[in-house]
Amino acid sequence: MSAKIAVSLIGQRRYWPMLVAQSLGAFNDNLFRFSLISLATYSSLTLLGRGEEWMNPTAATAFTLAMFLFSAIAGRVADKYDRTRILRFTKFAEIWLMLLAAVGFFLQSGILLVVTLFFMGMQSAFFAPTKNAALPNLLEDHELVPGNAFLSGSLNMSILLGIVVGTLLAGSHQGAMIVGGILVGVAILGWVSIRQLPSIPAANPDMKMSWNFVGETWRVLRFAGDYPRVLRPMLGVAWFWMLGAAIVFSVMPTFTSGVLGGDQNVLSLFNASFTIGGALGAILCGALSGRGNALIFSVIGAIGLVVFPTDIALYTMNRPVLADDAALMGVSAFIADPANWRILGDLVFAAVSAGLFVVPLQAMAQRRAPQELRGRLLSVGSILNAGAATIGNFALPAVLALTLPIPAAFLLVAAISAMIALYTLYWHRKLKQEAG
Repeated sequence: MSAKIAVSLIGQRRYWPMLVAQSLGAFNDNLFRFSLISLATYSSLTLLGRGEEWMNPTAATAFTLAMFLFSAIAGRVADKYDRTRILRFTKFAEIWLMLLAAVGFFLQSGILLVVTLFFMGMQSAFFAPTKNAALPNLLEDHELVPGNAFLSGSLNMSILLGIVVGTLLAGSHQGAMIVGGILVGVAILGWVSIRQLPSIPAANPDMKMSWNFVGETWRVLRFAGDYPRVLRPMLGVAWFWMLGAAIVFSVMPTFTSGVLGGDQNVLSLFNASFTIGGALGAILCGALSGRGNALIFSVIGAIGLVVFPTDIALYTMNRPVLADDAALMGVSAFIADPANWRILGDLVFAAVSAGLFVVPLQAMAQRRAPQELRGRLLSVGSILNAGAATIGNFALPAVLALTLPIPAAFLLVAAISAMIALYTLYWHRKLKQEAG
C-alpha cells in the first residue's frame, strides 16, 4: 500500500516540487562543500594564508554554526508566514549565494567561499524547518511516512552525487569554474521547481516576531520541553545525525587507513556504501509501512544499529594499527580479499538500519506538532541535528583519549543504539496498548 502511495505522490504538484527542490539543494550544498575541501587539500586554496588544517574544519563549522544560530528564528517565521512563500524565497536566495560562490571559486578566495558557506547554512536553516512544517499541510496523515521516506532517500543520493561530482571536478582542469557554473544552474532549477508548490496559508499570522537569535534559540529549546511527544522523536533523529557524523566523518577515515590499510578510494567506497544503504533503508521503510504506526521500523533499525557496528568492532578489534608510512591498498585489492566483504556488508546493513530508524521518527514529529506551533517545534530538530552532528565529529578523539583501539568507536555507537532500541521498543508497545 505505502509503495503505491509513494509512487503516486511523485507525480503530484503538492509533493514533487518539494522533492526536486530539496534534492537539488542537497546536491548543491555538498558540491560546494566538497569542492572547497578538495581545493584546500589538493590545490592552492587557503584561508587567510593557512592551508587545509584551518580551511576544512572552519568550512564545516561555518555551515553548522549558521544552522544552529538561525533555526529557531526560522521556525518562528515558518509559523507566521505562508510556508510556500518562505520556501520560494530561500531557493531564490540560493541563486544569489551560488553566484557569490562562483565568484569565490573564480578568484580562488577562501574567505569569500567560507562566508558564502555560512550564508548557505543560514539558507538551509530557513528551508529545513519550513519544509518539515509544510509537509503535514501538503500530505494526508497516512502519506507522511512514505513521503518522508522518498525525501530521505533522495536526500542521501543527492548528497552522494554532490560529494562525488565536487571531488572529481575540483581536481580537473578549470574545475573550479565548472563547479561555479553548475552551482548557479542547479540553484535556478531548484527555484523553478519550488515555484510549482501550492500556497500554504500562514498558521499563526498574528504572532510577534523576535530577531534575537540567541534568546530565541534558548526559548524554543525550553518550549520544546513542554511537548515531549514531539521532542522524543526529534531526539531520535538527532541521534541519526550524530551517528552519521561519527561514522562517516570522524571514525571511517582513520579506521580505513589505520586499521584496514585502505587508501582514499576505499574510503570513498565506504562513504558511497553508507549513503546508498541509508537511502535504501529509507525507501524500504516507505514501501513496507502501512497506514498504521510505523514505529516498529525504528525498533528494527535501532536493533540493526546494535548488531552490525558490534560485528565490525569485534571482527577488527585485534587488528594492529598500521604505521603512518605503510603502503595502502586500493579498491580492487580490498575487494579481492573475502575477509573484507564482511566489513563492507556490516557497513551497508548498518546504513540500511539507520534509514529504517529515522523515517518513522521524522513523520511522527511532524504529525504530532500542532499546526500553529509546528514551525517553531520542528526548528528544534534542526538545532538538535546540528549540535548532534558536531558532537559526533568528536567520536574518534573521545575513543583515543580513553586509550581504546579505534574499532571501539563502533562499540560506542552500538551501546548508545542499544539504549535507544530499548526505549523505542517501550514506546512502540505503549502506543499499541493505547491504540488497542
